[in-house]
Amino acid sequence: MQARISQHLLNILVISIGYIISMILVKSVIVPAQQLYLPAVTTFAALIFPLHGVRVLSAWLFKKWSILYLFVANCVMHLVLTPGEDITTKSLCAWILVSTIAWISFEIFRLCGANLYREANPIVTSTWRNLFLIAFFSSILNSLGHNIIFAGDILPENSLNTMFAFMIGDTLGTFACFAILMLAFRFVRIIRR
Repeated sequence: MQARISQHLLNILVISIGYIISMILVKSVIVPAQQLYLPAVTTFAALIFPLHGVRVLSAWLFKKWSILYLFVANCVMHLVLTPGEDITTKSLCAWILVSTIAWISFEIFRLCGANLYREANPIVTSTWRNLFLIAFFSSILNSLGHNIIFAGDILPENSLNTMFAFMIGDTLGTFACFAILMLAFRFVRIIRR
């Protein structure tokens, strides 16, 4: 029991660190660059959002447990990066959405006969393509969910652009997350030799 709790806490810690590092990258590099060209969309979505990659990997590895891990990671990220901001009903709804969306996507695929979870498949070349498929599908659900949650805040003329920005940002962010992880794993392998 103690080992299981320790493993859950370790998973939450790793996901929270991934979330915080990704968000710092988004806030300090991606959003300022994007603000110059798409200010109306930038308020709601970054065109490269690596946190979505963390979500997809979490759901792939931990299945339903990823919901808890990601929700706690959202809370930790809020406390670390924006401690003075109030937690609103809309922000809680958004945290629930982003914590569940990748798992829901995996489950939809599983119910349709394509179990893409890590435990159901060996890691092969197609694994990355499957994860990108989940990332893209979940980004569509994510963009729809955010448009519903923030319907009163997104101007009608920006609604479609914001949806596309979510889909592009989540998908490109997943690609960036995976690329960074592959480089990190390669670096670790080189150091171990």
